[in-house]
Amino acid sequence: MHQILVIDDDAVSQQFLVMVLRRLGYDKIAVANDGIEALVQLDAGDLQFDVIFCDLDMPRMDGIEFVRHLGERTYQGKLLISSGFDEKVLESVAELARLYDLWLAGVLPKPINHSTLLDLLTQAPPAARRPASLASQPTQEEMRDGIEKNEFCPFFQPQVDMLSGKVHSVEILARWHHPRLGLTSPLQFIELAEKTGLITPLTLSLLDSATSILSKLIDNPPLDLSINLSMTSLSDTALVSEFESILTRNGYPMSRLTVEVTETGLIENPTRALEILSRLRLKGAKLAIDDFGTGFASMDRLSKLPFTELKIDKGFVIDSAQNPTNLSILKASAALGKQLKLLVVAEGVATITEWLSCRQLGIDKAQGSYISPPIDAENFRRWLLKHNGVFPVPQDSAYDLPNLN
Repeated sequence: MHQILVIDDDAVSQQFLVMVLRRLGYDKIAVANDGIEALVQLDAGDLQFDVIFCDLDMPRMDGIEFVRHLGERTYQGKLLISSGFDEKVLESVAELARLYDLWLAGVLPKPINHSTLLDLLTQAPPAARRPASLASQPTQEEMRDGIEKNEFCPFFQPQVDMLSGKVHSVEILARWHHPRLGLTSPLQFIELAEKTGLITPLTLSLLDSATSILSKLIDNPPLDLSINLSMTSLSDTALVSEFESILTRNGYPMSRLTVEVTETGLIENPTRALEILSRLRLKGAKLAIDDFGTGFASMDRLSKLPFTELKIDKGFVIDSAQNPTNLSILKASAALGKQLKLLVVAEGVATITEWLSCRQLGIDKAQGSYISPPIDAENFRRWLLKHNGVFPVPQDSAYDLPNLN
């Protein structure tokens, strides 16, 4: 069954299309009011949209600019344009999609015709796709300038207690307001940052911005902050003092910081990693093993590091109720975390079923698009105010619980 994203700023058109899709039997539907909201959901990564309906005339980011962003992200799903514009404009959009090697399945005039819609949804993919062009990728010089000019900004993804719904903490994720490419996801720049040695300056800049923002959220309960640490940064002996200096300057206690590292990072330089992570714990920070289950670190090595938290990779959370292999890894990871007396966090919780599955397994905290995708500072502030610091927890009695046996 398709996972569909509908992008339209007109509420009537948006709701009508969703209604038609549901009548055709499609129920996995997300909505966005413009291109920026759509990119936020795409870049979250826990909902894999294989069909996107996009209007052209929208505020903030129109449909034509959004098509460019899809091309730069090498989107492989089906794109359907919904528009009332004249044929010349639509031909230009179709040519743009072709140049980016996007699968433009067709154009839907408004109002939507049911039979045309069904034909386009069931259209087979093209026989061949070209490899993505690298011409629009950011450069090392652009990244260095971007860090100096504060073009990188933190996006915030809340982590909530699965029993109470209380917002305990937030993970900080980098986004780049690139002057040439627009809003840019980590998939487009993290590898470049690591290869060029710019990942540590980027991390420090991100930590500085995020703690400055969070320290000013005085109307909300104090929140812990989680930030990812690259394996490249784990070789920098000055890192702990630099973290400490940033937090002190922004009035953010080290005890509210959680540093996330992957199993792969631990394998690369275990001696230096042990030193830096132990020093961070000594200063009061918490430590999370991130993307658990995707690496090859031995249990012996993991047991010797002072972790406080285990984060289960979203790849094992997504569709766990229907995928026996994912479910087995999810159950085993949750059980291991409990045995090691670690706080267990599930990443990528995107549906009510995934939420219920994780809660049944005794997982402590969840993050994902079901709660909120990563959002910028102002929208995060509004999200906190809307929920008053407590996400509404679904009650088991209101749903058919997934079978986890």
